[in-house]
Amino acid sequence: MSDKAERYLDYLDKEMSIMGVLSTFCLAVPSLFLERVISADEKSIAHNFLLNLWCNGWLFLTVATGMLFFGAAYFYKQRSRLAWYYGQIALEMALPDYTAHKLEQWLKNADSWEVWIPYHWAKTAIIFGSTGFSLAVLSVYVQFVHNFCWTITVVFLIFFILILIHVYRNSKRFKYEEAIYFFRLR
Repeated sequence: MSDKAERYLDYLDKEMSIMGVLSTFCLAVPSLFLERVISADEKSIAHNFLLNLWCNGWLFLTVATGMLFFGAAYFYKQRSRLAWYYGQIALEMALPDYTAHKLEQWLKNADSWEVWIPYHWAKTAIIFGSTGFSLAVLSVYVQFVHNFCWTITVVFLIFFILILIHVYRNSKRFKYEEAIYFFRLR
């Protein structure tokens, strides 16, 4: 069992590294994007576009940035959670019967859908954040998007929150199942 547990620890280590990269990505992209939009040189060819982007799509840019920051926080939370499970599994391997759970239970819990809720929330935030940036660009070219930006944003946020609730409920309900189907009802 120890060899299998060590392989799972290697997997968790890789996942923690990925969560760190994704967390950094979610912080860097909106920061760089907004820095470019706000500090565009007046002599730049893109100045007019960036000015229109900020004037027409500031609400979408703000919400999208918030979502990517939300994603960064939840990728970091997932990384912390995996590190904790990594430590508990390693501790149980080093000192059998030291923790309240057996090694098999630690491995099963670390792989449950419930543990991966922050990851799925962060992934949803990246998808919605990217969509928000796309809507900001679209608001420069499509008057309808600009005119109804508040309505679109409210619907967008409600849909985002409903998906987070759905992911949470299904991850708790189907904790140890092999797959969670997005629209599975039970």
